[in-house]
Amino acid sequence: MTPPLLHPHPPIGRLIMDELTLLRNRREVAPPSVEALNAGRAALLERADGGAPTATVPARRKPRLRRTRWALGGAAAVVVGTLVAGNVSISTASAHAAELLRDAAAQAIEFTDPVPGSGHYLKSHTHAQWGYYDRNADGELEFYPKYQVIDVYKPADPDAEWVLYRDWGDSPVPQTVNLVPSETGEKIQVERGEDGVFYQGDPSWVPFDLEAVPLDGAEAYTYIDSMYNGGSASRDENNFVRITDMLRSGLVPANTRAALLDALSRIPGVTATENVANLDGVAGVAIGRTEPLRFGERKEIIIDPATGMVIGERTVATQAVFGLGSNEVITQTAIETTVTTEAP
Repeated sequence: MTPPLLHPHPPIGRLIMDELTLLRNRREVAPPSVEALNAGRAALLERADGGAPTATVPARRKPRLRRTRWALGGAAAVVVGTLVAGNVSISTASAHAAELLRDAAAQAIEFTDPVPGSGHYLKSHTHAQWGYYDRNADGELEFYPKYQVIDVYKPADPDAEWVLYRDWGDSPVPQTVNLVPSETGEKIQVERGEDGVFYQGDPSWVPFDLEAVPLDGAEAYTYIDSMYNGGSASRDENNFVRITDMLRSGLVPANTRAALLDALSRIPGVTATENVANLDGVAGVAIGRTEPLRFGERKEIIIDPATGMVIGERTVATQAVFGLGSNEVITQTAIETTVTTEAP
């Protein structure tokens, strides 16, 4: 099976290709290995001790050299202590996220999803604020929020066409998009397609074969991890994006949703923040991961812990770069799943 693309549909929240995107791409390099770090650390200690081997200490040393070694050892202990404390903090945060995710997975199993009757649709409604970059009158790169509404209608009849309704709002519209004629100036797009394929050459709106996902969380994680083919800034980021791309569609059934939430809990670096509001002000638990190789960009989905349903998503800049403030929200959405009797 060919691994699915991470972003199977045209950009609904991607940043316009600019200096930020180019720099991110240039940063996609592998981190140094543990062996390389250990070798560098040993060389540093040896250099600091005047070239003497770090593994042996002569029986008789001048007191000054002994004090130097003690001072160096003390500094190293402080560094190691700081690293250990940092790792403990990260591990604690990840353990907290894992507990919340597994609780949400258990709730998802007990929750009764809305089910459309014959001729009806399961509707995923997304109210979105995407981040775009452009240059101002002074030629400086600035961030501009733009708003859209995206509705996806999945029919109860598997042979019927899916429908995509998109109000581009104040967002720029690609030239390849055909808009519905409007006397009021609204930028409305309507597309239809079988199995959620709205654009020629693209996979389904739900970027994965949901029926192929194992219903056990550990097996689901192993299954998704096995499809890694070198994309993204890291393997962990790739796994996180694959899983959250499925969940944020709003169209994942409860049993599969539970397995995916459990699988998320197994990704290193995943943390949770409680009482986070989506774009429409509905609060939930933000499950996120910060990627160091993307200037500390943090991707999050917001879940309702009582149902395991995804109610929104956010991208947060954890570093003050490119005119953004530290912990500034770049993109955010509100997602709602309902049943409706008709589609556009």
